[in-house]
Amino acid sequence: MKFLIAFAFVLVSCYITNAQEDVQLVQFTNENNVDGSYNFAYEQSDGQKRQEKGELKQVEGSETPAISVSGSYEFTDPDGSRYRVDYTADERGYRPTVTKL
Repeated sequence: MKFLIAFAFVLVSCYITNAQEDVQLVQFTNENNVDGSYNFAYEQSDGQKRQEKGELKQVEGSETPAISVSGSYEFTDPDGSRYRVDYTADERGYRPTVTKL
């Protein structure tokens, strides 16, 4: 009998924990343009955020354009520390900058 009570308690605890961890989409934007450029952003109820824009640009010495992407995202690590990563990705590679908030 004690086992059944303990098992029921564990099931209820798991259900409550999972219900608290449900993450909702708070804000969302998505634009795709005919010239190949785009812009999107979202924010979630747990504080995660991301925004990014991309555009085609001419690269010196090349006849074809390349995509240039810039953006940022924010997150909380398992220890509760908050971070923001700003980045650029283009013909020179991926260049992130991390800031602890």
